[in-house]
Amino acid sequence: MRLVFVFFALVASVSVLGQVIPDNNEILKEVDGIINSYQFEKALAVLEQSPDTFNTEIIQRKGYCHSRLGNYQQAIDAYETVVKTDSTNTGAFNQLGQLYSRTGEYDLAKELYQKLMAADTANSFYYKQYASLLVQTGEGVYAIPYYLKTVEMNPHDLEAYSSLANLLFDIEAYDMADSILMNALKTIRHPQLKLLLAKAQLGEKKYKSVINNVNELLLYSDTTVTSARLLGISYFQLDKHDEAISCMKYLVGSGAEADWIYYYIGASYQQLNNPDSAIAYLNKAIEAGISNNIGTYYTQLAISYENTGDFKNAIHYYKAAYENSKSDILLYHLARNYDQFYKDKSSAIAYYKKYLSSDDTIKVTREYSQQRMQQLTDFR
Repeated sequence: MRLVFVFFALVASVSVLGQVIPDNNEILKEVDGIINSYQFEKALAVLEQSPDTFNTEIIQRKGYCHSRLGNYQQAIDAYETVVKTDSTNTGAFNQLGQLYSRTGEYDLAKELYQKLMAADTANSFYYKQYASLLVQTGEGVYAIPYYLKTVEMNPHDLEAYSSLANLLFDIEAYDMADSILMNALKTIRHPQLKLLLAKAQLGEKKYKSVINNVNELLLYSDTTVTSARLLGISYFQLDKHDEAISCMKYLVGSGAEADWIYYYIGASYQQLNNPDSAIAYLNKAIEAGISNNIGTYYTQLAISYENTGDFKNAIHYYKAAYENSKSDILLYHLARNYDQFYKDKSSAIAYYKKYLSSDDTIKVTREYSQQRMQQLTDFR
């Protein structure tokens, strides 16, 4: 019996000695090829073959695979293990920061990127990631200096310039955006920056520059919704109403439906002495949705009706505009239209009085109101 036991023990020993323990370098080489083929689950299965549970290269690749598969908690666990073992592993720290951000652990992400920036002050990527994190947490204003630092260190970072410009637009710092983008275009001749520059110039009311920049872009690319909007508004402001209508109708034809688009078309037709078309589009502006601009839409509609001699509808929409905006000058327009439309001048006199009691300081309209009210009172 003893001999039998010894025999089986020897067989077991030989069997164990015969097993080939996987080499980590071979595993890593195989896994890298699998990862490059985007077979992350297969890569994880191969990584599990390693008996070395403390190898940071193995653990880090597990973290990467879990991250790409959307298994964020497993990825975080893996990277946290790596940085506890190797506090100098900036790659693992950076991946961990992005994972914290994705899972809403913003305080941990901020703390991590602050450490990374302190450890490597010349790394623009860390500044950009921290800025992006501040935007995610609603602290966009505080992200601006970090984006500025990013583009200072890496003047070719198109993404950082774009994010920075949009933050400056949010706080209406159009002149600052203009300056930064003009400087950026000396280094990066990219259409995205050119379009952002046009947006900044629109905010600065540099309408001719907007038109020049957008038209330059259109020499090399097709019209986009954004370029049509920038051109349309700029043409309108420069009293080029035919061009404004063309751009705004392009937006409508592209499927865009917004009250302001119809407003610009209607107001342009108004300036071109086409009140019927103005009325049609201004009504569409109102139908498209009540907004903060509704008082302006009602006013333009009232003017269009007045120009067609439809004083009844003009009065209706001047009243609607006044109810919305409480703009004193509308009292003057109501008085004039009542004066034109009704034989009974009592309403006209009442509105002239109300206008003259307001804080409006337009000299011409006040003088006319005083003169007309006196005439009507004497006539009565």
